[in-house]
Amino acid sequence: MKQDWVVDIYGNGETTYIEQLKSIIKTSNLEEQINIKAPVFGAHKLKVFRDASLFVLPTFSENFGIVIAEALASYTPVITTKGTPWEGLQTYNCGQWIDIGVEPLAKSLTNLMTKRPETLMEMGVNGRRLIEKKYSMQAVAKDMLTLYNWILNKTEKPTFIDTL
Repeated sequence: MKQDWVVDIYGNGETTYIEQLKSIIKTSNLEEQINIKAPVFGAHKLKVFRDASLFVLPTFSENFGIVIAEALASYTPVITTKGTPWEGLQTYNCGQWIDIGVEPLAKSLTNLMTKRPETLMEMGVNGRRLIEKKYSMQAVAKDMLTLYNWILNKTEKPTFIDTL
């Protein structure tokens, strides 16, 4: 249930904005459920991802969102907005790729926060598969070879190349 969840917000930002968030949390008596934490790096960051049941990145525009790849590689399901290029969250059943806005985010959070832990773990495994299949060094190297062959040998255009 949602009441059992704790939200940890990692990162930094403008001091006045962070203070506003802390004030809202305190005024709403949510200090035991919502925590604002400093950025984490390296092994500690991976541990945070692995310990999380869910990673959420609502954004208007994110070029790739490396933190999304890091979360998925750590077996953590992801919710992010269509401001990112992560449609694969839907097709691989490893999270949700939602419209930008409060309503879609609330709906997605409610949906995933009420799933059984085993379902979230299965989604996490699916996310790891997505990373291994599309973003591992081996997968990227294979795509690069396909691209070079297309350019140099005029072979069939790779499916990952968009047409303008």
